[in-house]
Amino acid sequence: MKNLKTIKNILIVSLDVKFTSGVASELASRLDMFYADCKDMVVYQLIDPNEILEKCGFEYLKKREQSAIKSCAEYENTVLSINFDLYKEYFDLFKYSLVIYLELPKLRLKETTNIIAYQSHEEFLTKNSNIKLSFMRKSKIIATNKIIEVLGELL
Repeated sequence: MKNLKTIKNILIVSLDVKFTSGVASELASRLDMFYADCKDMVVYQLIDPNEILEKCGFEYLKKREQSAIKSCAEYENTVLSINFDLYKEYFDLFKYSLVIYLELPKLRLKETTNIIAYQSHEEFLTKNSNIKLSFMRKSKIIATNKIIEVLGELL
């Protein structure tokens, strides 16, 4: 477990983007913290990723994306949400974040392509999170209450 004194923010990740952002937003509201979605921040900072890709190339786009994610990772007093792909690519930037993985059963996920992808994604998130919480259904209130309960135990 990370030293609580070095934690700048809380990062919420799961295999369901809508669930992740809903829980992160609710948690931020309940803890009186700021909320940010990492993907939204990338789009905001890049303004038009397609135009950057077309005019400047893939490498430049990835550098700008990494810079935006690094900026998010440095936010303080913030609950962040992130999708699996961004987290997998840049998880090493979140060394001062408390990473909470919200595990859902495969049957509750609409966009899981196959069981192999689900298993590999689940294994990656389990290995690269500080706290793993399992839920049988998508309820942002239940998930938020459980996170607050676990955070209270850590303090």
